[in-house]
Amino acid sequence: MEIYDYRQELIDLLENTGSDPHSLHQTLRSLTAVVNILNHYNGHSAKPNYDHDEKPHHHRYQTHQRNEHPLSPAARRTLHSLLTGPSDQTEKPTPTKAAPVKIPTATKPEAPQEISATERLAADNRYLVHRKLSGAEINHHYYPETILHQLHFPVEDGDIVELDPHQLVRRLPSIRRVTSDHLDDYKPTRIKVIAYAELRPVPGSDVLQIANTMKGDSILDQAPANTIVVDPFKYPGRNLKAGMVIDFAYFDHGNGLKDASAGSIRWIHEKQDYDTTRQPVKPKVVKKVINTKHDYEKKLDYDLKQRTVLVITGVRDKVQGLKPVIAKHHGVFHGLDASAEEKVSSSKIKREIRDADFVIVCIDAIHHRISQLANHHAKRYEKPLAIANVTSNTVVERAVARALNGDPAYAVSSEKLN
Repeated sequence: MEIYDYRQELIDLLENTGSDPHSLHQTLRSLTAVVNILNHYNGHSAKPNYDHDEKPHHHRYQTHQRNEHPLSPAARRTLHSLLTGPSDQTEKPTPTKAAPVKIPTATKPEAPQEISATERLAADNRYLVHRKLSGAEINHHYYPETILHQLHFPVEDGDIVELDPHQLVRRLPSIRRVTSDHLDDYKPTRIKVIAYAELRPVPGSDVLQIANTMKGDSILDQAPANTIVVDPFKYPGRNLKAGMVIDFAYFDHGNGLKDASAGSIRWIHEKQDYDTTRQPVKPKVVKKVINTKHDYEKKLDYDLKQRTVLVITGVRDKVQGLKPVIAKHHGVFHGLDASAEEKVSSSKIKREIRDADFVIVCIDAIHHRISQLANHHAKRYEKPLAIANVTSNTVVERAVARALNGDPAYAVSSEKLN
């Protein structure tokens, strides 16, 4: 009797079985059918007797027995097809009286795990902010402090920010906004910032120190003995020198100056950002408005008291119509034409903002870079800034009111814009 050598096909079947439940079930079903076929023919066949002069071959061998019952061609084809790969057939051979071979039962698939709060946020491109002493980690990416300083809003530890995967900044998804959501089980790390502290030399040493701030609102300003040593060798590439003004951040664990001494430099300010020799602004003579074509009726009640309002817009034909808005509230109007983005440099925006008392940015017709620069320089000079979605009298008037009252830069969504 010639017995079909099915070992290689059996090996191929097991090697090609995937780890997914469907593939495992198909392989289990094929093996069950194979065992049933072998049990069936084993019941009709006698044990093989080898001749003394014959030896079995490596792959196939011949046997002789008294009652030969070879596999039929149909059975052999069925056995071969079952061993060469998983099969979708559902019919099983009829079991015989031969002893059955036990087949391990397949385990049931585990129930799906509950979706976490972080995964639900990620479905809407929202992620938790892990703020560092310098920069932040968002969605397993590190955002340097330079990117965070260019935003129109602060980003703190524990905030939920919305990312824009289609707009990249330094190969990172841009931060679109900070949402009002927070995770209930997340406890933000308390980080304090010593802002606008001047580096001073330590006599007889190569290190520097900070002892007070320009705002006078830090732990260093509480006592003359409170100082923090800054080692320039810990910040390679920064080229730290005496006279520089820095922001120094530290984790506040309730240990006062001990925690502050273990902090790190977050930001180095430019010299023009903290110019203390600035001369007082000379009062400007308000010219009487002669053109009545753009006459404007005052709708909100506030007094600018002759302070200067800088309006940055890219709609040139509406600039003249904005002057009566500021004049009705006893303010001095100053407009910056940003319609040609290539002609508006960072130094020009910086100079205009330095000489203004309030900054209004109309974002409907200007480049994104200009609005970022305006926000950046307004922060440095501590100038109130408000955003107008469109260049119109009503929207600009309300933006000036927000800047005057210290309200958020953007208008609330429920506010009607005429």
